[in-house]
Amino acid sequence: MTAKTAEKKETIIWGSYLRDEIVSVRPVESSGKWNTLLVKGQDKKNDPFIYNKVKRSYQVPLNDYRRGGGVKRVLDDQERRHIKKYNEKFPQGMTQQEFFEIELGVDLKVTLPTDDNFWRTDRRGRVTMTKEGMQLNLSYPLDMLKYHILISNRKLISPSYDDRTLRATYEFMIVNDNKVTSKKVEAAELKAKAYTKFAEITSDLGKMKGFIKSLGRTIPANNTEDWLKSEVLTILDENPTNFLAVVNHPEYEHRIFIQEATEAGAIKKMSNKRYVLDNGIELGDLGSTIAYINNEDNQEVKMRIKTQIELKKR
Repeated sequence: MTAKTAEKKETIIWGSYLRDEIVSVRPVESSGKWNTLLVKGQDKKNDPFIYNKVKRSYQVPLNDYRRGGGVKRVLDDQERRHIKKYNEKFPQGMTQQEFFEIELGVDLKVTLPTDDNFWRTDRRGRVTMTKEGMQLNLSYPLDMLKYHILISNRKLISPSYDDRTLRATYEFMIVNDNKVTSKKVEAAELKAKAYTKFAEITSDLGKMKGFIKSLGRTIPANNTEDWLKSEVLTILDENPTNFLAVVNHPEYEHRIFIQEATEAGAIKKMSNKRYVLDNGIELGDLGSTIAYINNEDNQEVKMRIKTQIELKKR
């Protein structure tokens, strides 16, 4: 193998190291160990964890001493991108580190001695915030650098609003307000669809009972209309997505039928969630049982089960 073929090929990509995006950095709502840091009068459940005037400061973390120590690398120095602004000066493209070095006018090598190391001596290599957090415009080089510094603190900064509860150590979270708003709208639309179905189901006693039976549940003999509505609403509130999945399931009516057959004694549900006919014929799990009942060759069996269900309802 020649030196030329052994030489590592660099990836050349057209693009940018900036993003046309604005994010907010906000304190994670108080929980766990941070409850004790609340100032008097704050709501322990909702207020951010830090005092009104306390500041938090973040730098790029150091590598574990077992890995040689030193500042962790947060800017890539291998992949190259063609940046239109600098294409004449860097015809082969530039690395992420080179881009920020040009933009900030500073050497960003992590291997420099501490006294000369940007990440340890330059105030731009440190992000300081109060409980108010900050807003970062990721189309600005310095703001994007701050973003990289923050997300390098993996134990302290949640990379998104959705991930904020994954670690008890998170102090701040990166929030894309547009994404959060979109998710809230999606959740609201989903809940609206669920409540439309709820209104349809709760308009009829039979439909409410059918919904509960579709879950494989037996309805108590002393049930009331209010109890039925409450049960349906509880399931909706717990998880609107699952609620809609139940009522929109293609085998919804068949599931109700199997539950009614079980209550009538025509089908027996075993402890291992498998079903058998009252004559001992094994049917399998719920899906297999539905398939058996709907098979053209078994319509006589289905009619017999229907009769048993009707007798049970009288």
